[in-house]
Amino acid sequence: MIAFHHSPASTHSDSARIVLAEKALDHASHEVDLASFEQHEPAFLAINPSGMVPVLEDEGHRMTEAFFIMLYLDERFPDPALGGADPRARYQVQKWGKYVETHIAPHLVIVRWAERGGPLEQDRQQGFDRLPPERRALWQQAAAGFSAEEVSASREALARAAQRLSQDLEHGPWLAGADYTLADAAVFPHVEQFPALGIELPPAVQEWRARVAARPAVRAAMDGLKLLPVMGPERGRWG
Repeated sequence: MIAFHHSPASTHSDSARIVLAEKALDHASHEVDLASFEQHEPAFLAINPSGMVPVLEDEGHRMTEAFFIMLYLDERFPDPALGGADPRARYQVQKWGKYVETHIAPHLVIVRWAERGGPLEQDRQQGFDRLPPERRALWQQAAAGFSAEEVSASREALARAAQRLSQDLEHGPWLAGADYTLADAAVFPHVEQFPALGIELPPAVQEWRARVAARPAVRAAMDGLKLLPVMGPERGRWG
């Protein structure tokens, strides 16, 4: 059986959870408590040394990186197919998967992290030394807190992302056109947090958000969604 390590405080986890639900895949669910920094404990680092969720285990293989996990699930379990019905749709899927990772998620991280207020307590930093050097450096930077300028720039970037979503939705009800795809699953959990953070959504994005949220699989996957500033300083990461 598939094993899925995730956190309801991680929008990347929620994207992959949506795909698992859309495909009605039985799996063993292992929730990681990001609020207590369980992702930095030796037990979880033995699963993913980078200390990041989600992680998928299937047929003796362990996979990280949220969008790659989603692509794997769509190819391994092709019913229903979510990868795009034609080359243009597949391009759109890949485009939005990348845009989430390189633009939306990194800026969302900074805005969410700023919501917690102030530097990270010293006792919360004990697990940093267990991380690879590049991950440790990112956490140390976030522990000191992001500047007001960085937070403001990230808010502006998220506002631009909302406009970009609106532009693509001019071509159909879903981000890749006529069909619901991995693009919608990848983007939705992140955009779902915009209103609570004061990021305005254009009418077309509000309507798309309602369409995605109405899907039974999405309702099931997003049950227990948490808007918590525990995501971590994972700029530009995959997963």
